[in-house]
Amino acid sequence: MSYATRRWSESPKLEVAKVPGPARIDEPAQAASEPRFAEVRQAHLRQLQPVLRTDAEKLSEIGRRIRAEGRVTDVRKDRSDNAVELKSLFVSDRVLSGDLQNHYAEYARAKERLRKNVSDQEEEFHKATLLVMGELSLPPGAEHRRREVALSFLEKCLEKGPGMTLTMRPDGYQYTARGRLRGYDGTATVAEDERAAFDAFTSFLPDADVAAHCESLKKRAAGISANAKQLSTNALGLAQAMTLPGECTYTKRE
Repeated sequence: MSYATRRWSESPKLEVAKVPGPARIDEPAQAASEPRFAEVRQAHLRQLQPVLRTDAEKLSEIGRRIRAEGRVTDVRKDRSDNAVELKSLFVSDRVLSGDLQNHYAEYARAKERLRKNVSDQEEEFHKATLLVMGELSLPPGAEHRRREVALSFLEKCLEKGPGMTLTMRPDGYQYTARGRLRGYDGTATVAEDERAAFDAFTSFLPDADVAAHCESLKKRAAGISANAKQLSTNALGLAQAMTLPGECTYTKRE
């Protein structure tokens, strides 16, 4: 009897449920995927390198134009055409240019700031041209030269050229306006409208508003030139790098 009592009074041993451990990582498969992932990144880097090199060329061209003219686009072209050209100067690839910010964020931000400054320069140049045109005094026969005179004044104001000149030479007069030369072979006469345009140019006295625009344009042009040169160098440096920083949809692990 005592034996039976002792047997049933003992606490039964509890069965401890086994908790499943984490799934075992297939290390060989993971190791094999790393080279493939690295190759994807290198392939994408090879896609971006020519975009950066084209950027460098375009940025260098922006700097060259701003140093020569004080603006980037051609004043002889329609403003809508210039807007299209200006956009193209900052987009080297329709698809991949937007991806540069994912890998070269600082460069992309600097390029966007430059684009904004160039756009501001174009707009202020246009406003200054209209302002000068409105203040010029020209006779009816030279009215068609109003824009030419205004642009010549801004050329001189921005220290990008003499603007407009009329020089007496041994063989006659030489007329220069916006880089266009016209000689008068063996004669001392000059076209009436050109003489009037030259007189308007030399007699024009800018007011405080025009002078302020000139100073603003000169200052911004100098900044654009320096920044475009630096960014062009930076773009070439990034294009020569052997590794790709950052992530994007092209490099995301599946």
